[in-house]
Amino acid sequence: MSGIKIFVSHRIDINSELVDNPLYVPVRCGAVFDSQNPMGIPGEDTGDNISDRRMSFCEFTVQYWAWKNVQAEYYGLCHYRRYLSFAPKRFKIDEAGMIYVPVMTEGSKRKYGLLNARAMEQEIRDYDILVSEYAPVKNIPTPRGKQETVRAMWEAHEGVFFDDKAIELLFRLIDESAPEYSASAREYFAGGLHRGYNCYILKRDLFFRLCEFQFPIMFEVERRLDTTGYTQTMRRTPAFLGEMLYGIFIYHITTREQWRVKQLQLVYFRDTGRLKNSGDLFKRVVWAWIDLMLRAIIDPIMPKGSRQREFLKKIYYRVTPAKQRGVANIEL
Repeated sequence: MSGIKIFVSHRIDINSELVDNPLYVPVRCGAVFDSQNPMGIPGEDTGDNISDRRMSFCEFTVQYWAWKNVQAEYYGLCHYRRYLSFAPKRFKIDEAGMIYVPVMTEGSKRKYGLLNARAMEQEIRDYDILVSEYAPVKNIPTPRGKQETVRAMWEAHEGVFFDDKAIELLFRLIDESAPEYSASAREYFAGGLHRGYNCYILKRDLFFRLCEFQFPIMFEVERRLDTTGYTQTMRRTPAFLGEMLYGIFIYHITTREQWRVKQLQLVYFRDTGRLKNSGDLFKRVVWAWIDLMLRAIIDPIMPKGSRQREFLKKIYYRVTPAKQRGVANIEL
């Protein structure tokens, strides 16, 4: 098959559906902590790797592993529940700018163009950059309501996703180690269009530039921040800042350089657990819509990542059997 490799970051605690398409390379994120490998897919714990940083770097451990260990013409990244849509038509999106799909099935994979490797390859090779569409910030809910700029949107998560020193530290590190991106960083953060979620396909040179921009800064953030007293979510500060760096990088290369760029819709599969039968599918669809309604009530009161939410998670995981959590595929 071609030199196109789209790495799919899979959680080690969820037995997720895989996409039967040779362009996708499923990889376990945090594989160093997973000795059993029930999904039977490769991990990012071989060669030059940062697999043990899974709790702070999230899917970036997969990106780093691909950068250091795999040869390709095009490198892509997506998540076990977020994929770029290669369907020829457009679909309705939610406030975050994504297509919401309750459960991943063979039918939904086909609907969003994920199974047709030949058509995907033809489209990918027409471009240098394939990324998810921008999401208007004014539509995106935050713990402090809807905002107008990318910076205000991220600052609304201070004390929830990361502490109030993180964004200023990010800008200082860009100025120190990658000043060629400083103007783009400030322009992007002052604008009203958010590019997030780290889902993309880039030609090799651009992918290497992205990694050379992100990882030195993320490692330095990790070195400088005192994480004493951080919640589990706040320990992911390097990953959140990495997502910001991704948005800055894509803004920079698409506004200041000449590349062939394709924007695609982003699909969010709420439940990607492997299905057993039609009855299992029905239960999962019901759970997905219940979850959606509960979040509409809980999120404004206890934002994801808040200390109250972290406390609720601890209680939930303590009283709910792992098997039952798997059926519902619930993530608080």
